[in-house]
Amino acid sequence: MNLKNFEKYVSSNIVNRGKDYYLNDHVINVEEMDDRFYRAEVEGSEYYEVAVRIGTSGEIQFISCDCPFDMEAICKHEVAVLMELRSVLEDTTVNRKSKSSRSLLSEQLNTLSKEQLVSLLTEYALEMREVKNRLDLYFMKSNEIEDMGQYVKIIRTYVKMHSERDGFVTYRNVSRAVVGAEEVLEKAWQAEDKGKYLLAAQISFCVMDEMADLMQSSDDSDGTIGGIIEDCLQLTATLVESADLLSPNEKQTLLHMLLQEAQKSKLGDWDLQLLEIAVELVNDKETRQQWEDCVRKLEQREHGQYENSYFTTKVALLKYHLICQFDGEQSGAQFLQAHMELPDIREMAIREAISQGRFEEALSYAKEGELLDTKKGYPGLVARWKKLRLDIYNSTGGLKLQQQLTEEFAVSGEYEYYLQLKDLYEPEEWPDVYSRVLAALEKERSWRADSMYTKLLIAENETTRLLEYIQRHPGTVVDYYKHLIGQYPSEVYELFEDHIESTMAYASNRKQYKQVCQIIRKLLGAGGRQQGERIMGSLRQRYANRPAFLDELNRIDIL
Repeated sequence: MNLKNFEKYVSSNIVNRGKDYYLNDHVINVEEMDDRFYRAEVEGSEYYEVAVRIGTSGEIQFISCDCPFDMEAICKHEVAVLMELRSVLEDTTVNRKSKSSRSLLSEQLNTLSKEQLVSLLTEYALEMREVKNRLDLYFMKSNEIEDMGQYVKIIRTYVKMHSERDGFVTYRNVSRAVVGAEEVLEKAWQAEDKGKYLLAAQISFCVMDEMADLMQSSDDSDGTIGGIIEDCLQLTATLVESADLLSPNEKQTLLHMLLQEAQKSKLGDWDLQLLEIAVELVNDKETRQQWEDCVRKLEQREHGQYENSYFTTKVALLKYHLICQFDGEQSGAQFLQAHMELPDIREMAIREAISQGRFEEALSYAKEGELLDTKKGYPGLVARWKKLRLDIYNSTGGLKLQQQLTEEFAVSGEYEYYLQLKDLYEPEEWPDVYSRVLAALEKERSWRADSMYTKLLIAENETTRLLEYIQRHPGTVVDYYKHLIGQYPSEVYELFEDHIESTMAYASNRKQYKQVCQIIRKLLGAGGRQQGERIMGSLRQRYANRPAFLDELNRIDIL
């Protein structure tokens, strides 16, 4: 998309609304931040920020707007800014070699004396809270515990600045509200880099707590706040990886901090990640007891809410590894036996038995799981145990059982099992098996079975059968025409025309009109230019009273 003719790629409605904004001077404060990278503010129901990068030939390399509009790729604010930029860049009176805002500001500041700079910063810090916060953070001594209060203050100041009157932070303001948290987290990384690991953890947990609170009063649809919490966890994991550099007392303190943080209910599922990180610091009976006490409190906190949940399973796996580490493999095996109701634990027990050649034991665990979950109505888990049973048969050589289960998975729509099934039969036996699989897929009548069915027809070059399938399901012609066009061109074009007509019959808005036009483009791409021109002419006549459809139709490029 080029700045010269970008309107060609944007719907006329958006172009017109954007042009309105442009002509009525809603675009304000356009600035070149870097070479050919621009930021602008657009005044609408609120102020929105648009960022654009323009290539040397006028191509639009990047554009974004922080408005909530997501119905199309380009919004009216972006259109207005592109029109403004085009006007500016085409103006020959503008010196295109002028420096970017950043470079120009740097040069201007360099002309000031030290006294002038101090005076300027002091004045701005007194007048603008954000400037003062940035300076406080920059000069803060990152080695004093009392600094935590100042970090909290900085984080909350940014949140408050970008909150609504009721304290809620809207989607478009989240990225601004977390600037303080991002700056403070950078301080934590700096502390880690200097070997101040406990301080880094303390700052990281400070940020994590504030972001957990913010999540309760914000729209974090794009995961910005959650991403910062994940960054805090990443830093914490990095600190634990460096635990060998800590003294025994420092390790103990770090473990205590981690377990305390994990017990804060506002962290939700992140408490699990803290437990996983903390378990790496468990190296004796005392630290193991501390970790297990923390887990017990978490398990009791919600009075059984975690029973048979993701939490219970993950904690059980962590406990298993600690048991093996401190109490030996036999105790670990007993723990697995006692927790077979958890699917991940059952699978681990089965795999452990397989790896040690205890195939009968592994088979009994798999069959038991299959039976229990069939009664409970959990088909996903039933399939899980059957696949493990198949792994056992693959190791023990039970050919008939291998064939039976592999065919079952192939018919369920898993192509890799179809390939394995082929290898389990002699060439002279295969045609009967292949026919049986196809018949089962035809009978199944589900999207997964249909997908598998067509995949097999393509793999086996069964074009006639594929054509018959598409004739029963005309809408699929756009997916499979490439496999048929060489052998059945007239049938393919006819199917395209039927599909276009039936789709247009139910189309009533621009989105649906675009779908119709996309099918026409596929027809043209399949070599059906004559058919495409004919049907486009017919559609123009029959739908002459639908300007939006005619607008989309006119966008089709017939080469």
